[in-house]
Amino acid sequence: MSMPAGWYDDGSGRQRWWDGEKWSEHVAPEQSGGSAAAQPPTGPSAPSANGYAAATTGPPSSPDRVAPVLGFVGLGLAVLGTVLACIPVTFVVGVVVLIAAFVVSLVGVFTKNTAKWPSIVGMVLSVIGGVIGTIVTLVIVAAALVGPTGPMTPTVAPPTPSISAQPSSEPSPSSPPVGEERPSAEALGAALLADLQRTGITDYDNDPEFVACWGEFVYASELSDEALLEYVDTLTITGSEADLMKTVSTDATVSCSTP
Repeated sequence: MSMPAGWYDDGSGRQRWWDGEKWSEHVAPEQSGGSAAAQPPTGPSAPSANGYAAATTGPPSSPDRVAPVLGFVGLGLAVLGTVLACIPVTFVVGVVVLIAAFVVSLVGVFTKNTAKWPSIVGMVLSVIGGVIGTIVTLVIVAAALVGPTGPMTPTVAPPTPSISAQPSSEPSPSSPPVGEERPSAEALGAALLADLQRTGITDYDNDPEFVACWGEFVYASELSDEALLEYVDTLTITGSEADLMKTVSTDATVSCSTP
């Protein structure tokens, strides 16, 4: 049966520390006025080097403390892992570093004769850093997937000739009188294209159906032959039929633009 740890005579007259299993290198200093071995035993005895037991006189001197190297290493890894975990590109690397920080800090806690606070702080920071990094990464990824939101860009319709009123009904092509001097529908359509290009509108350059429809509509209108001839020659109508030309042109645009 092993004896409890204590100061015992090692057989040489000196008090040596027995750690419960073997003799240590710690030797008690000599005391003035008689040695501790001369005093009667007052505690449990243990086997000495020569088979005798001696009294327990006190604990051995505490060993020197070691710098908490593992604790500081774990704390540094925890800080680095937290930073990396907050960046989506390095999130996985940050998690691995945080796991390593936790393990190193845990080993540092159980290391003897070292300060424990760096290891404890490293363990706590590695856990908190993992939670913060996960939240930040999820928020950034979600924002990237949703994308920027903003007002819808309105669709701009192609410019059309000025429209002042909707037609009540399409006029019959045969209603107005047809004179020999009245310009043809093709000539009126060509004049329309030239008039639009003069104002910078080119949307109907490649739309012959609209141009033909517009020319027939104006040709069948109540405009006089003289007014239409003036429009073909000068691309404008002056006099009393100028307002009528605007109304007919608007009606023709609306009618021919309707699908």
